[in-house]
Amino acid sequence: MQQIPDLETMHRLRPLGQFDDEQLQSLANRLSIQTSRKKEKLIELGCTEEYSLFVLEGDIKTIARDGAVKLMSFDSQDELNPVAQLRPSMYEVISNGVVEYLKIDKKLLNDFAQRTETGGEDISVQSLEDDCVMNPATFQLYQDLMTDSISLPSLPDVAQRIQKVIHDDNANAEQLTNIIMTDPAITGKLIKIANSPVYQGVSSTDTLQAAIVRLGMDVTYKQVMAYAANELFKSLSGNAIKRMEELWAHSRKVAAISRILAKNTKLFNPDQAMLAGLMHDLGVIVIVGYLETFDESLTPELIEETIRVMRPQITGLLMSKWNFTDEIVTVARECEDWFRNESDTPDLCDLIIVAQYHSLMGTAEISSMPPISTIPAITKLNMGPKESIELMKQSNKEIKDIESMLSL
Repeated sequence: MQQIPDLETMHRLRPLGQFDDEQLQSLANRLSIQTSRKKEKLIELGCTEEYSLFVLEGDIKTIARDGAVKLMSFDSQDELNPVAQLRPSMYEVISNGVVEYLKIDKKLLNDFAQRTETGGEDISVQSLEDDCVMNPATFQLYQDLMTDSISLPSLPDVAQRIQKVIHDDNANAEQLTNIIMTDPAITGKLIKIANSPVYQGVSSTDTLQAAIVRLGMDVTYKQVMAYAANELFKSLSGNAIKRMEELWAHSRKVAAISRILAKNTKLFNPDQAMLAGLMHDLGVIVIVGYLETFDESLTPELIEETIRVMRPQITGLLMSKWNFTDEIVTVARECEDWFRNESDTPDLCDLIIVAQYHSLMGTAEISSMPPISTIPAITKLNMGPKESIELMKQSNKEIKDIESMLSL
């Protein structure tokens, strides 16, 4: 007999915290609590199926691809986040005994949020298959990822040297200047940025040292990282060029909106937010380059599916290789999880989620996304949907100035 979760259970699921009791009950009527046997696989290693697994009660273990085991225990009072949410799953999840759990399909949740906003009730429930099937390109890319056969691009030499200096407590602007001067392209870019509307002072500057003084060491470092990303976007050729141009334009827009949100909410460093927004999709470049080795039978639809599935993992790995902070790695891996709700305190990923959403407004993609009012991240930025939309309108010129600066 199907056991529908009660309201108390639904309230334990953090990603659903934005829904009221009536809405939660409506969603609950479309779900059923499942019970596992001992040693039953709840998630397969490499699973790409987009659902959230909530363990309501019982003990599980997660097994990473390197064999590392983690034990987890849940009781009926715990507030819950999804288990092994990232796709493809880097873990196998196995029950250690009898476990009660819910599986909520991502599409169902998006559809529910949209119907709730419009007052509609016709929501179809997509059944979840036990097997997780990848298209051939995704499968091969995942296999190469598991065997560490993916070649991730390195930071340019100058960027690596600057990164070492910036992490040295005794570093100074002169050291930074001496390194940057060895690369005329970065030198020219920094001078242009220092004179852009975003950072300009009362007078223009035409020397690198003056530009670094105006920007400061931290902003200079972040702009060099932005330059490295720009160069990576230019690294592909052939059919990938148009796709990369579109992706770079999207990344610049997300970066600009992220800076505006950080500046106005005063919750995050605007330059850090801008850099995170710029980097959030960087792994797509690696994926597109990888897929160029496949034959012509790989359709545009399969290409986009592979990008969608593998982008979080690949971008996260690239950010780790480039020695970015844990919070930027988290942004890379989780910024497209619209119902992400890790804690009541906002983090950088929450801000990038909101920036991403705003960047897609007015595009065809917005029709498949949940309404902005149902996204937990928006409430954490101390502004409602209407306030954030109005901020975007008021900041239109500033957003364009930032986009223009990032394209220098």
